[in-house]
Amino acid sequence: MYSLYKEFSDEKYSLIYLGDFSDDITNLLIGLSETFLTKNQDLSKLSKKASMLVAESFQNVVRHKILENDNFSHDICNKDFYQLSVTDDRVIISSANAIQAQYADKINSHIDHINSLDKASLRKLRQDVLKFGSLNDKGGAGLGLIEMVRKSGLPLKKAFIPFNNGYNLLLLGLEIPIDRELKTHKTDINNTGTLYRKMTENCLLMLYKGDFSSSSNFNIIEMLNNNFLKDGEVDPSKLKIIVAIIEVLQNISIHGKSISGSKEGIFAIRDINNELYIECGNFIKQESYEPLKEILESVKACNNNELEKLYKKKLGASYLSGKNSAGLGLLEIARFSNNSFSYKFEETSENQLFYSIKIKTE
Repeated sequence: MYSLYKEFSDEKYSLIYLGDFSDDITNLLIGLSETFLTKNQDLSKLSKKASMLVAESFQNVVRHKILENDNFSHDICNKDFYQLSVTDDRVIISSANAIQAQYADKINSHIDHINSLDKASLRKLRQDVLKFGSLNDKGGAGLGLIEMVRKSGLPLKKAFIPFNNGYNLLLLGLEIPIDRELKTHKTDINNTGTLYRKMTENCLLMLYKGDFSSSSNFNIIEMLNNNFLKDGEVDPSKLKIIVAIIEVLQNISIHGKSISGSKEGIFAIRDINNELYIECGNFIKQESYEPLKEILESVKACNNNELEKLYKKKLGASYLSGKNSAGLGLLEIARFSNNSFSYKFEETSENQLFYSIKIKTE
């Protein structure tokens, strides 16, 4: 996990989601984004604008996405992609989704036209589209793309990756600089395509790098719970997964090292051959290493019966003392994963300790 964490070292925050988009997912991702943006004084003024552009980005993907009745099932690009990243001087929103190749030229020309307009022309185009509509064959009138350029102040970055099955992967990149005087892009749109492929090839469904405060954790849990709902209730077959996620997030909060006022870490969910794996990693204090290692070793050494006895003992101690018993969360992880978890400690070049844990859900 540390190597994955290092890939996002230049980003204060990054949330990547690969899967089906829905209104509920959109709202929860916006909520998670706002939680981070409003906590950072330099970014708080962008919160409202960023939230609106996140929504526009999602709506744009939904407008152009391949519908189920299109019989689209290509292994490489059959999922929609979204990334929200925050660096020192800007917010970056990226998306990728499959479109029918016949619409690529029209969408490409439409974006080029929007990118070429100044503020006054964009405003007029917006008014014309609202009044008269557009001849865009698929994807509505293009209002979302116009608003994305208007509000960001920078042109949209785009790329089309062709596939032999009559489909293209449409990549879009949008940057919102903190300083309106910044007029250059910071990212290469082709990197979005590389990341999309990496997420797909490594079976990653979700990746989050950033602060693991209680408010951020709550939004992550809510977003994931939404994926496990069935008829408005939690799918019983997914209950263990939800419990494992909650325990992993709490594990980061408890053992994480506070850096500049936040507990920074990385969290990922993988789907490997229809089996879910939950992974996380974070920095820990040097003095926490030995006690944490001792707890992990003792838990891993237990069989199922021993786990239950130890869990009940810790739970009773926690109840009687009114405090969280050390290792109770790790015991929860072991119980719900049938002790199918692994862990690792890595010393970084800065003499810090990076602790990671990987859980196979049962």
